[in-house]
Amino acid sequence: MRIYFLILSGIFYAGSLCSQHKIINQLKDFSANSNLVWYEQKIQQDLNKYDKWLKNSYKNLTSHTYKPADIDLQKENKIFALAVALANTENYDFKDDIYDYLIIDSLRTFIIVCVDDKMNVTGITDLEEPGGFHRLDDLFFCSRTKERRNRIRKIIKNINKEKPDLILYCENWLGAFLYIKNEKIYIYNLKTRSGREFNEYVRESPNVNFIQRSNEMLWPYSKEKERKGSIYRLTGHTPLHEVRLCPPLN
Repeated sequence: MRIYFLILSGIFYAGSLCSQHKIINQLKDFSANSNLVWYEQKIQQDLNKYDKWLKNSYKNLTSHTYKPADIDLQKENKIFALAVALANTENYDFKDDIYDYLIIDSLRTFIIVCVDDKMNVTGITDLEEPGGFHRLDDLFFCSRTKERRNRIRKIIKNINKEKPDLILYCENWLGAFLYIKNEKIYIYNLKTRSGREFNEYVRESPNVNFIQRSNEMLWPYSKEKERKGSIYRLTGHTPLHEVRLCPPLN
C-alpha cells in the first residue's frame, strides 16, 4: 500500500497580496502539523457509522444513490485531502477577493481520495454526505456520462502536472478541486482539464447572487432528524458533535 500526501486545503483571511502569502504559509503549517493517522481512523469510523445507518434506513440499497462503502482504507492507495468551504458570502461583490471567504470545512476537514498505481481516482470519501464513499462505478457517478467520469478519474493526475504546492477541495463550490501554485489559488476546470485563478473564475459568473448563496450546504441525510426547516444550513456553523478536527501534532 502506498500513501500519497496531497493536501486539499483552504483557510481564513486574505485581503491583499501580502495576506494571501500569509494564508498560504498558514496552510502549509496546518498540513504539516495534521495528524493524518488520526484522520484516517476517524474517517474510517465515519464510513462504518454511515454504512450502518444506510443499512438500517433503506431496504432496497441497490436503487439508492448512496450505498455502503464496505471499504478498509488501510488497504487503499490514498490521498489525504483537507477540505475548504466558502463562508459569509452573502455580501460578496465582484471587487472582493474570494480568498477572504475561504474557511476550513470542519464537517470534513480531511477527505480521502483513493487512487490506483497510475494516480487514477477510484473513489472519494465525503462527497455531499460526510461519511459516504463513492467509487467511480457507483450510481453516484454513473449518472454522469462516461466522458465525465473519465475526466473525474484523471483530476489528481492532471493537477499533479502543474506541480502544485497544495491541492484543495471545496464541497459547497460545486464540489470543485482547487490548488495553490505560485502564491495563488487555482480552480480545476473539469471540462477543460486545466486550472484558472480563483478570483478570475468567479468574476466571470453571470450572476453575483450565485456566489452570495454559496455559503450554504445541504443538511447531511443522516442528520435529517435534527433538521428544522430548510434543507440548507450556513457554512461555518458546524455543530460541535459533527466537527471532524483533531489537535495538531505540535
